[in-house]
Amino acid sequence: MTECDSVQATFAFVDLSGFSVLTEMCGDEQAASLAGRLLAVARESLGPSVTIVKTMGDAVMLRASETEPMVATILRLADRAAEEDGFLALRAGIHHGSAVQRDMDYFGHGVNVAARLTALAGAGQAVVTEKVRRAYAQRGLSLEPLGVKQLRNIATPIEVYAVGLAAARYPTDPVCRVRVDPATAASSLRHAGHDWWFCSPQCAQRFAAAPTQYA
Repeated sequence: MTECDSVQATFAFVDLSGFSVLTEMCGDEQAASLAGRLLAVARESLGPSVTIVKTMGDAVMLRASETEPMVATILRLADRAAEEDGFLALRAGIHHGSAVQRDMDYFGHGVNVAARLTALAGAGQAVVTEKVRRAYAQRGLSLEPLGVKQLRNIATPIEVYAVGLAAARYPTDPVCRVRVDPATAASSLRHAGHDWWFCSPQCAQRFAAAPTQYA
């Protein structure tokens, strides 16, 4: 049996908000390409002592020995993703806690909490616990208290906080939710006094057929 090492570490999961919708609207190939781009951006953003543990679909799991390097990495990752044309908004869950390491992977309470926090996060948002909150606050960033939450399959309720990630540079395709550079958009429409840009003619056609469903 492989021996396990107990650790205290900061764990984060980052995924693409709206990934299932994009897969349905734009197909498996584009979805897989976007997941690959997230991994590439995550690799470019890694700080000292922060490592990528693994990927799971559209999610990337990261681990750091301390909280501050993880916060710095997530901030860099969010900034770079915000500059990407054709990208989805990110969401993240970050927690410092206990786990065991086995065969280059991590298992345990700290990992489970971070994963459950990601499910609470909205588009463009990270949800974090107290020690991570302090690391964000030391950078002068404000966090919104979300109160004590009962996370799925976590016995003890946990106080959690939300912090906004970087604002996107480009507007969002209202159908598939990817960011679109207006200068290179495949199509555009005007509806109710507002301009909308689309990643593909197919998304524009869906919008034109039922604008109130997306606007």
